[in-house]
Amino acid sequence: MTYGSAWAAGAISVWVALSEDGGAHAEAAQALRAELDRTPASRIDWQVAHWTRFTSSKPEPQWVVAIGATAQRAMQELFADDATPPPLLSLLVPRFAFERIADPGRLRAGTLSAVYLDQPPARQLDLIRLALPDVRNLGMLVGAESKAHVVAFDKAAKERGINVVVAQAETERLFPTLQAMLSEVEALLAVPDPAVFNSKSAANILMTAYRSRVPLVGFSPAYVKAGALLAVYSTPVQIGTRGGAMLRQALAGRNLPPPQWPSDFVVSVSLDVARSLGFVLHGPQLEEQLRQKERP
Repeated sequence: MTYGSAWAAGAISVWVALSEDGGAHAEAAQALRAELDRTPASRIDWQVAHWTRFTSSKPEPQWVVAIGATAQRAMQELFADDATPPPLLSLLVPRFAFERIADPGRLRAGTLSAVYLDQPPARQLDLIRLALPDVRNLGMLVGAESKAHVVAFDKAAKERGINVVVAQAETERLFPTLQAMLSEVEALLAVPDPAVFNSKSAANILMTAYRSRVPLVGFSPAYVKAGALLAVYSTPVQIGTRGGAMLRQALAGRNLPPPQWPSDFVVSVSLDVARSLGFVLHGPQLEEQLRQKERP
């Protein structure tokens, strides 16, 4: 079946499965639809719901969008016995989580793709170099899964004159490991690994770093509000919009583009934390400088 042919035929069925009702997941879904609506095309029959509402793969949609890792896993399992499952685009999922559950065969065939939740290592390290030029040793607390992506960070860091100090944090040894690391580094980079940074540990990690006067670079606005010095992240609207552009390309009869980092982003700075730690930083200025580095 040529899924893209439905674009011309005027009958396009798209399921959008949400890991969570409302909030960021709903915002991404709305942005996805808005991006598709920008292009005059045949009618799209949208079904947007929590993933638990999609209990049967029949009648089969022509395209599936999963927002969040839980929805991605559920949609893959729902169509696991289908010889030709509909193409699946995953949004708002960390790279390591996506790769852990992605079907390699579908990736090669161009019927599975993603817009990651997290940022490319080069972008994060460029921000650190712009905001904290004196940093030579950068700490990273990782879990068993996120540890696999340290190689990419280490390569990008070395290109920028930064040494990455990595420690794998076991739950029962998280804070002794953190305290030992903080004596060796000038900044700490958080990674979106729930095994390390979660609702139970985040506040204590932020407080421990702050008391050691080691700035923490987060991956969401929530971390900046909670005490991180700064963060670069992509909003649900930015990720949903990028996903809409990818889906529009696929609907035109092409395969889904390969999984990719979000193209647009925001930089946030906590002025209170910056002042307390002795930094003078301006979020919009850093954001523009970061964009300039990425322009061809």
